[in-house]
Amino acid sequence: MVIGTFHIPKGKPKVIKTREGIDVAARYFAYKLYEATDGQPMQWSVLHGMGESAATISRAVERGWVVLQEVRGEPLDRKAALTDEGRRLARKGR
Repeated sequence: MVIGTFHIPKGKPKVIKTREGIDVAARYFAYKLYEATDGQPMQWSVLHGMGESAATISRAVERGWVVLQEVRGEPLDRKAALTDEGRRLARKGR
C-alpha cells in the first residue's frame, strides 16, 4: 500500500470571510439582474428561479444595489429591480 505525501504550506492560512463571500454573491446577483432586465432602469424581474439565497438578496438591498417590490401572497412572487447604483456596478463589472 502506498501512502501519498502532501505539502502543508507554512505561515498564516488564507481565510475567506463569510461577509466577503456574501458581498461577492450580492454583486453577481446584481449582474444577473442586469442581464435579466437588459440593463433598463427600474425594470422588475421575478426572483423565483434565479437561485439566489435570502442572505444574498438582503446584502444587495443593504448595499443599495437592488430594491424589492412587495407582493401579497407567495414570497417567491417577489420582484426585484436594480437601482441606479446597481446598474452602474453591473455595467462596470461587465
